[in-house]
This record gives sequence, C-alpha cells and structure tokens, in this order.
Amino acid sequence: MYIHFLIEDESTEVLVGHVMHRMSGIYPDKDISWKTKYFKGLGNLPARGTVSDRKTGKLLNDLSMYLKGVDKTLRHMEQASIFIVLDNDERDTENFLKQLNCIARDNMILTDYVFCIAVKEMEAWLLGDINAIEEAYPNVKKAPIKKYEQDGLCDTWQVLADMVYPGGLKKLEKVTGKSYNEIGKMKKEWADKIGRNIRFERNSSPSFQYFIRQLMMRMEEEQRPVG
Repeated sequence: MYIHFLIEDESTEVLVGHVMHRMSGIYPDKDISWKTKYFKGLGNLPARGTVSDRKTGKLLNDLSMYLKGVDKTLRHMEQASIFIVLDNDERDTENFLKQLNCIARDNMILTDYVFCIAVKEMEAWLLGDINAIEEAYPNVKKAPIKKYEQDGLCDTWQVLADMVYPGGLKKLEKVTGKSYNEIGKMKKEWADKIGRNIRFERNSSPSFQYFIRQLMMRMEEEQRPVG
C-alpha cells in the first residue's frame, strides 16, 4: 500500500506522519509506505478554465499541476492512493469538496484519490483529543475548550494557543509579533507533541474520523473506486 500525500503545510505533514506510523502498527502485515509533499499554505482556487505552468508553492494554486504529475507516476501502481489534506478555513465544506473533486475530474485523474478536509483547520484534529493534549502539556488550561465547538467555523488554533502556550494567545502574539512564520513554528510543535499521543478511537473530530476511515478503508480493501 502506497499513499502520496499532498498537504497544506508543514505542521499538518508532522501530524500525518504520526498518524501513518500508528497506522503501520495497526496493520503490521501490510507493506505500507508513503510520501508527503507539503505546501506553503492553502492559496486559492484558480478561476475555472485558467491554466498555469508556474508553481506558486500554494496547494490550491498548484493542485492541478501536482495531481497530474502524481497521477502519471502512480496510475499503473497497484494499491496506490493520493490523499489531499487541507483546511477549509471559512469555506462551506460541502461546496469546497465539490470544487476540489471537479478539479480532479477535469484533470482526468485515474489514480485513487480522496480529499480530506480539516474543519476548520488542522488544529481541530488536535483539539479532538483532550487526553493527547494533556499528555503533551501537563499544565494545559482546559477552560478555553469549554467554549469551543468541535469542527465548527470558529477560532481553532487560537483556542489551542490559549490552552497550551504559557500566557495564552495574547502572549504568543506579543512574542511573535503575529508573524506567520513564528506562529507556524508553534503549530508544528503542537502537531508533533500532541500528534504523537493521539488515539484514533477517542478523537471527537468528525473530519479527523473521516480521514482515518478513508485510510483504513484502503488498508482493508483490495479494490477501491476512484474519487
């Protein structure tokens, strides 16, 4: 079983790595291998019908280009899949998924593929396992999560920051100057420390459970539909 991941950013790549190592333990008799390509953010879907031959480093902008390239490599390989893992941010998830699947169909992708959307963003998958957060950060503050709606279109990484960063979100923003790169480093740390403790069965994030089901389905089934 080979899976090629196209991933929005480096912190999500870290979490996916922990998931796949755990998946290998669940299926010890399976020959599981994977490769990840992470992008420098989500970007935007190009206007319908536009074509670009230049890489931008953003997942949505470069999606068609990478899907076609990976598909060309994998389409004749048995038990190969492409997983595209990304946030929906403020987008309507259902409509966003339809747009993404249209891109794959328009580009005639023959390799098995699936889009896994973290609702609202990857940190929702971490917030879905409070035990994993406690194991990674024993001094975690639980009060912020009481107002958090799991997989809701609301503050997500900000809630996690209030829970685990000394001094909370305000202190983090002050220390980093709200720098995207510096905050990204913290997100990567959270994905690593919390991700290594996540247990699939106790995670309350519906979008994380969808991701896990899609992986397990491909581990357990020999024949799968495209898309």
